[in-house]
Amino acid sequence: MKLAPKLVLTILLLLGVLLAAGGGWLTKTDFERNFEQARTQNTLAHRRDTYSLQNGLLAKAGSGEITSQEVADYGSSLGLYVGQEQGGFAVYQDEQVMYSSLPAALGQEAACQAIEAGEEALLLRKAGQNSYMLMASPVQAAGKQYWLVSAYDVTNLFRAREEKFRELFRLELAALALAGTAAALAVSWMIRPLKKLEKASRAVAAGDYTLSTATKSRDEVGALSRSFDAMTATVRDKVDQMEDTILRQKQFVSAFTHELKTPMTSILGYSDLLRSGEMNPEDQRQAVQYIHREALRLETLSGKLMQLMGLVEQEELTLEPVRLVLVLRDTAASLPELAPMLDIRCDPSLTVMADRDLLADLVRNLVINAARAQPKDGRVHITAGRTEEGVALRVADRGRGIPEADLSHITEPFYMVDKSRARAQNGSGMGLALCARIARLHGSELRFTSRLGQGTVVELILREGEE
Repeated sequence: MKLAPKLVLTILLLLGVLLAAGGGWLTKTDFERNFEQARTQNTLAHRRDTYSLQNGLLAKAGSGEITSQEVADYGSSLGLYVGQEQGGFAVYQDEQVMYSSLPAALGQEAACQAIEAGEEALLLRKAGQNSYMLMASPVQAAGKQYWLVSAYDVTNLFRAREEKFRELFRLELAALALAGTAAALAVSWMIRPLKKLEKASRAVAAGDYTLSTATKSRDEVGALSRSFDAMTATVRDKVDQMEDTILRQKQFVSAFTHELKTPMTSILGYSDLLRSGEMNPEDQRQAVQYIHREALRLETLSGKLMQLMGLVEQEELTLEPVRLVLVLRDTAASLPELAPMLDIRCDPSLTVMADRDLLADLVRNLVINAARAQPKDGRVHITAGRTEEGVALRVADRGRGIPEADLSHITEPFYMVDKSRARAQNGSGMGLALCARIARLHGSELRFTSRLGQGTVVELILREGEE
């Protein structure tokens, strides 16, 4: 059973129990009050009749012995005097009926039971469709004991109680019908956010993370819906990230395979020619140079790839205070063939928080790219200085420049603006990807500014340290 019917049935059950208990208690209280009033009235009437019978019998006793006929005549006259519309009475002597106007349905057994119960004891007896209240009292006259047994019809009391129970039942049914309708509407309104939440959860289970509950209520259900929306948004972001990662991995594998295929094709082609032995010495020398160059490119590519994989797996880096000029000297020492091109301007006392080896490798890759851009002045300019953001390290050239459409992709692995020229210069398309990862490990990003035919500037902001 769903939640809404459960809530409605629970409300109706509680309401029904409360109405039944309250109505039953009120009806019972009202019946007991009316019954007590009837008992008081009937007791007074019975005492009155008892006194009348005793006085009448005492008057008869003054003239001699009281005969059965005299008792019967007096009882008959007393019955005419007090009326017998609501029951009747009987006079007994030694369990013998002297006079009786009791309803025939009661029988002698009921009167005898009233006498056995004692003076003014109350007995309730049902005779046919009617109910009677029986009382008995002794009467002494002429040395004999008589018993007056009175019966009072209280059928109306019980009928009134039954009628009230029926009215209560009808009212309870009407109240439950109205309450059920109101409860169904209220519950339907209250669980509307839950239905939205259920629909959204089914959509999430089916793989759709775009559906939102958009619940504005401030109760617990609203809080649950907002938490669900936040969870869905987080899952959606994670899924998007995973899909983006998978896409980049596919692109990476595709590019890596393509980059491997080109040198391998050249190596296999030239080695096959060399194996045939049908080449002249000059062609053989050229083929060997091609094989050597492509093998070097494969070695460079594999080394860069291993380095990038190691940096990708590394989540954080331990940074230490390093004098920036020492990093730049390490860079120049690792590039003896490019050292004459370097124009380094850096305050010798400038200290940054960095990993010396990785930062030197970053600058080395930037210098190699700048040199390959064929700067017009034949120089690669390296400058460093303090700014409001930190220490700015810049590598600039006045070379070919980079098209604006390529600037957002140049840090992607294997991406090359001019593939033919890059391969001719033994490029792998991995250098800037390594630089971008090293920059992120230093808590920074590479900033590129470039114009075609005027050159490129790469800037990196580092946190200043104390030596």
